[in-house]
Amino acid sequence: MFEIEIKAWVRKRQEVIEKLNSFSEYICSIDKDDTYYKFPVENAGKYVSFRIRKEKVIKNGIETSENLFTYKKKENRITDDGSSIEVNSENEFSFSDPLPLELLASDLGGKVYLKKRKITECWHFETECGQANIELCTVPPLGDFLEIEIVTDREDSEWVSKIRKIEESIFLKCGIPLSDEEPRYYSELLKAAGVS
Repeated sequence: MFEIEIKAWVRKRQEVIEKLNSFSEYICSIDKDDTYYKFPVENAGKYVSFRIRKEKVIKNGIETSENLFTYKKKENRITDDGSSIEVNSENEFSFSDPLPLELLASDLGGKVYLKKRKITECWHFETECGQANIELCTVPPLGDFLEIEIVTDREDSEWVSKIRKIEESIFLKCGIPLSDEEPRYYSELLKAAGVS
């Protein structure tokens, strides 16, 4: 499966919430505490990375916790109209205790290269290309973002371009101009802000 995703800066959080509530279904809030590990590979300058996420979900007033291991291959692609979009192949599983994976990562020579917290409010919106997962995120110390993702089994350029147009239309429904799109990864933004 592939995640087709774009994100944008949010300047007027409350207005975005009101607009999201008017056309999409609120699902839950999630507090995501991520630790990223990287491992050097034989080829100079290359590395493999994975994420361990500890998250707390509040849905219908009930709080649950979950730990997730994620191995993701990320790619920024240029669509037919010349704009960029993130296309990710993600493999993930849940587990009860993060300590064994943290110890294994250390024993294999893995280094923590990034810690990130993302506090999200989540909505769903049905589109002709599948369900749009919409997250209004606060990423300290950067600020607020709106992420829109559609998970699909197709990654051909025509399909990806069609999904991008749908995701752009959701930004506009939320009052977010397309000029506020942020193509950089959070890791790049955090590094630029002096956070590691």
